[in-house]
Amino acid sequence: PTLLHFSLMHIMFNLLWWWYLGGKIELRLGAPKLLVLLLVAGTLPNILQYFISGPNFGGLSGVVYALVGYTWLMGKRRPQSGLQLPDSYMGFMMLWLVLGFTDLLGMPIANGAHLGGLLIGLTQAAFDSRKIKYSN
Repeated sequence: PTLLHFSLMHIMFNLLWWWYLGGKIELRLGAPKLLVLLLVAGTLPNILQYFISGPNFGGLSGVVYALVGYTWLMGKRRPQSGLQLPDSYMGFMMLWLVLGFTDLLGMPIANGAHLGGLLIGLTQAAFDSRKIKYSN
């Protein structure tokens, strides 16, 4: 489902975040770290979403939320990692997450994938911020 998108705006929004945050992670921590985040956040949250709503969903949003959570928490816990996400960006994504649980957006939202991705990103950052050594 991470490769399926149902509108041009949806894929553009997801790819913008993938380029912005994924590029930062790849540059600072390497492609293997980004690949792990992609595979885990592209699989587990989608399994959760499948059990919530069935097979009719798609998008990279669960991965995007994982990258958001990962970048934000790494910036807080290990600023020397070079990964930062402004609190205002995190606030926007949290507002979007909450709005997804309402009918105000007027479209189906993969809330399980979004929430699952965020939790994966935060969990991985909590682990990595204790383990990864940085040389500056």
